[in-house]
Amino acid sequence: MKSRPTFFIVALLTAMSLSYCKGPANLSYRNISGFYKPDRQLAGLSYALFNLNDSITNLYVRIPMEGLRYLPDSGTGKSRFRLNYQLFDGYEKGVLIDSASIEGVDSLKGKTIFIDSVPIHALAGNDYVLSIELLDLNAGINYGAFLSLYRKQAYNVHDFLLLDASGLPLMRNFLNKNEKVRIRSNRLSDSLQFKFFQEKYLPASPPFGFPDNMAEQVADSVFGIEFRDGVTSFIAMPGEGRYLLYGGGSPVMVVHRFYDGFPDIGSIIQMRESLRYISTDAEYGEMSLLPPRAAIDEFWIKLTGHSERALAQIRRYYGRVEEANRFFSLSREGWKSDRGMIYIVYGPPNLVYRNAATEQWTYGEAGNPLSLRFLFNLESLPDNQAEYFLIRSETYRTPWHMSVSNWRR
Repeated sequence: MKSRPTFFIVALLTAMSLSYCKGPANLSYRNISGFYKPDRQLAGLSYALFNLNDSITNLYVRIPMEGLRYLPDSGTGKSRFRLNYQLFDGYEKGVLIDSASIEGVDSLKGKTIFIDSVPIHALAGNDYVLSIELLDLNAGINYGAFLSLYRKQAYNVHDFLLLDASGLPLMRNFLNKNEKVRIRSNRLSDSLQFKFFQEKYLPASPPFGFPDNMAEQVADSVFGIEFRDGVTSFIAMPGEGRYLLYGGGSPVMVVHRFYDGFPDIGSIIQMRESLRYISTDAEYGEMSLLPPRAAIDEFWIKLTGHSERALAQIRRYYGRVEEANRFFSLSREGWKSDRGMIYIVYGPPNLVYRNAATEQWTYGEAGNPLSLRFLFNLESLPDNQAEYFLIRSETYRTPWHMSVSNWRR
């Protein structure tokens, strides 16, 4: 792997302490609603995992230091942070396998710290859950995340790592237009295949409708890649769609080429398409016949009756579309997923609980019979990927129309 540029390590880690212990915990009892609240997230904070060998997985961390608080200290501004992780054998049993705490100080505001890398002790043959927390010690704010660590199958996504042009982990599952990457493998030599699927997913159907029919698709094209000393040459993904890397006869990694500008709204065409959740069938059909800009302006002004209110609603709605892309993009653009649909219309949930198979959202108070709850099942797709699908019910029809009507005032 290519050595990282020095500007990523200008802030020195002044203290590092690693502690390994075992003890009980149950991650499925933790309310993780903060994972889906923009004000509880640090924009640009990202993680990547790579199975180095049979017992060690590398955790890579990119910390956008400009998002942390700097306080005066000895004539200069300094930020202080602590990165904690805990490795568990699963959500329910909650046996703690490994843990670590890393503290750092930065005096060069605005630089990005790239930690390459933290070794996690995780034996092959089992899958794990990694609980990560970054604490801004000056601001007293913490940013949490759960990561699934796969080590059970011989070939899996964490046996491979996307690298950017400088040789650093890309730390996302999508590429931009004209972006070239390399892939690192824990096998020194290998010959694998990419299958390209050009089809695009439709926006999710309403919570009282019928779920998507996820039939297996036929690849539009296939091309091979070679690993030499554990790294490929530069690869470009020229067309929009899904690129599935096959190893051992099964897909092991998915790389997306979404629309240009993703995860932000990339064009007025995207703005028009994402109105599907709050428009009627007739309105959506009419918008498709108009130029995108005229269709968007007419839709919002007609709904709100006032240009200033229309502007406020536009910012609010498309802000949620972009947040859904950042939070929920697994097998498709996040805004098109079931979780993205609910998030856009209802906003961030008050309570979120996750286990190995489901994720439950609650709008309202725990135990209140008037609270609205959505249950999403984590289901395997025909291409060996996974996605959260809502358990749909006719009981959602009335609250759905009420929430949509709030957007249409």
